[in-house]
Amino acid sequence: MSSSAYEPAFRLQGYRPASAAVEREFGDRIALSETDLTTLAQHHTPDGRQSFFVFHDTSAMYGLPGEPQLLALHLTRDTEARTFTFASARLPLYALAQSWLIQRHCPASAISRSDDIGTSPADTMTTGLEQRFRDHGNQFSIVMSYTGEGYPTQETVVLLEAADRTGPQPYRLLLETTDLRAHTHQLREGAFGTADAALAWLDDRSTPLPRPRATTSPRSPAKPAGPTAAPGRKR
Repeated sequence: MSSSAYEPAFRLQGYRPASAAVEREFGDRIALSETDLTTLAQHHTPDGRQSFFVFHDTSAMYGLPGEPQLLALHLTRDTEARTFTFASARLPLYALAQSWLIQRHCPASAISRSDDIGTSPADTMTTGLEQRFRDHGNQFSIVMSYTGEGYPTQETVVLLEAADRTGPQPYRLLLETTDLRAHTHQLREGAFGTADAALAWLDDRSTPLPRPRATTSPRSPAKPAGPTAAPGRKR
């Protein structure tokens, strides 16, 4: 597939921002880094009113250390007024970007990873964890994330806090390790009672990640939780 196939296709010809604020924010958040965006997945509704994207943003590599490198974008068009609005979020893991878009009514199957770009899950555990956080990621908010750089391996760390903190392990530590030579990535999850305990394990790593004691029953979808604080970055 040609490189032009991965360039952003916003489909905004003939449309204008719905307000001066939308114009300013779209310029700052999206258009400014347009040439650094690689399309990993996209979906356009048949009526032309909505588009959903997951991009890799190369420019994030030159910003704050550890900043998320994935950009999720939801475009909404008023086909009568010929205006558009948008929402976006920078997220550290592909499954969390998918979850963010799904909560905005993007079909899950339409925003799957492409087979011809990026990396593939290294094992069934990775696939299962990605599916769970894709489908129920809205049950958590991001406390912090950090995406490392390196070759041949890269590591992304994400600390999540459950919306329901009454359980015994409301904090989840996700570690994604990418093998750039094998073009695969492995995701693992640890469960902790406090954020401090998760960060202490991250500093030490002398013991295996503590597994969740019980799987929480899926709750009905809540309002999407975007990133909060982070030193974060992504592949």
